[in-house]
Amino acid sequence: MSLRKEAWKYLLSYYSWDNTAEENKAQVRRKTDEYFRMKLQWKSVSEEQELRNSLLRGYRSLIERDVSRTDRNNKFYEGSENPGLVLLNDVLMTYCMYNFDLGYVQGMSDLLSPILYITQNEVDAFWCFCGFMELVHRNFEESQESMKRQLSQLTLLLRVLDSALCDFLDSKESGTLCFCFRWILIWFKREFAFSEILQLWEVLWTGLPCPNFHLLHINELTMKMSVEDILCRAEAIYRQLAATPDLPRNVQELLGLSEGKSPTPSTDTASSPQPLSPSQAQEMELTDSVSQSQPDSSIEILPTEEASTSQSISP
Repeated sequence: MSLRKEAWKYLLSYYSWDNTAEENKAQVRRKTDEYFRMKLQWKSVSEEQELRNSLLRGYRSLIERDVSRTDRNNKFYEGSENPGLVLLNDVLMTYCMYNFDLGYVQGMSDLLSPILYITQNEVDAFWCFCGFMELVHRNFEESQESMKRQLSQLTLLLRVLDSALCDFLDSKESGTLCFCFRWILIWFKREFAFSEILQLWEVLWTGLPCPNFHLLHINELTMKMSVEDILCRAEAIYRQLAATPDLPRNVQELLGLSEGKSPTPSTDTASSPQPLSPSQAQEMELTDSVSQSQPDSSIEILPTEEASTSQSISP
């Protein structure tokens, strides 16, 4: 886990590939100070102040509820007095201070949970999470334009790969692939065992072998295929498409195969998103449960048993 912990800091742009070890250590010191300044912003809001801040109240309520039901089957997060739950809550609340435009939207706790599990440190988890959100923050826009675009791109790929299946889905009024919405929104977090999602995300974070590689990972049955099989099949599909003569231009562009054009990933970060408000986010319910707010903590979590990596989440 120690190697993975360090590798993720590079993959998620917390560490710079060009920096020396000492330069990265200095960056951590600066980022630690910045994190706790932002955390103090919401921690210092009095109850009376919060009564006049409906947005903050909404975020706090939604985060507390989501934290109470995120990966609770994993030993790292089980139990009502688990410090991991406190840190999930605190990191997500602090992200609302870091990104006022986006705030918190349901599903973000699913993205943070594996990162906190691996880093086992509040500050490291926060900045790695910020790096992940730079890749996927458009998934959580109120307009859902990015999600609609990715579903459209998935349909395009499926039409090329299996037109008969596309026709069948159209005949069942499922041609828009809305059933794939959750898979793309949180990068298959609930479709694989917890330990497998760590490996899958690592591959996707590299951006290899092509842009939008996540769109080639749609699995046929939740929790029924191993991540190794999915990765092999997805790369095989990419290689097959890359070798296909007369591949439609829009498919070439989607997979970065078009000459003279820089591919644009589906989750580009060109402009500020319009987030779902806390009330609107409730329409995107993914699970059920309620929680009690947790006390403050900025502790570093002690390592848990390696056996916890094999725990899977409820689909």
